Amino acid sequence: MKKILFISMMIFSIFACHAQITQVNDMKEVFEAFKDADSNTLAVFDVDMVLVQPSDPAFQMANMKRYGVIAKRIMKEMPEDKQMVFLSLMTIGSHPILIDDRTPQLLNQIIQRGVPAIALTANLTGRLGSIEKMEQWRIDSLKRLGIDFSRTAPCSSSLVLDNLASYRGNYSSYLNGVLFVNGTTVSKGEAFLTFLEKSGFSPNKVIFIDDKEDNLKSLETAIQKLNLSIEYQGFHYLGALQYPSEVISEEEFESRWQQLALRAQEIN
Repeated sequence: MKKILFISMMIFSIFACHAQITQVNDMKEVFEAFKDADSNTLAVFDVDMVLVQPSDPAFQMANMKRYGVIAKRIMKEMPEDKQMVFLSLMTIGSHPILIDDRTPQLLNQIIQRGVPAIALTANLTGRLGSIEKMEQWRIDSLKRLGIDFSRTAPCSSSLVLDNLASYRGNYSSYLNGVLFVNGTTVSKGEAFLTFLEKSGFSPNKVIFIDDKEDNLKSLETAIQKLNLSIEYQGFHYLGALQYPSEVISEEEFESRWQQLALRAQEIN
């Protein structure tokens, strides 16, 4: 029994010293972590509020923080199964813009060095409103901004993660270097673990950038389940808060959010 306990403690200590989460505000600081990265390192980027955000100032991070009480109230009043629909409508309601204009260039630099990279997003899969396939919409919108993960992804095949729970009749999926979690029914950690299993890719190090600390911890926990000595570095990216968003009135903010909430509840 003592021997089993000792081994368990040793395994825990290995993972503990190979995991780190750091808060950053600047994308250049994130890419400095890739100085020694190689083909055995996997870069994982969240999309919304890390790479891009809506051009509509009502749905930009700075104004959402400014009027956080209103945003939380409207989200709380919304049925739970409609909240992800609301967030997806927010995403597609106006054309996305880069949070940091340097991101495509910095991403290309690690691509040229042969560092594998994927995007990992909670974006929905399948049809939403007038958009037939949300996955393709997202991939195309990133390409228009100079970001193409298909160039550096460790897996070229498309994958449907149908062993995980579905939402709105659709599953998490992987396409052209982007891993779509399809809402919050499945955690990012679960989707990432399944992606590694289905793709057969086994990195020595994972660097994950997300604007939510819970997602960073979710991936850390998932990697620990692999029982492999994978180094993990998470970056809690808050750069969207620094974006020079247009200041709008409280009334305009609430009106835009209420309109979108009503629309979300009308969509099946």
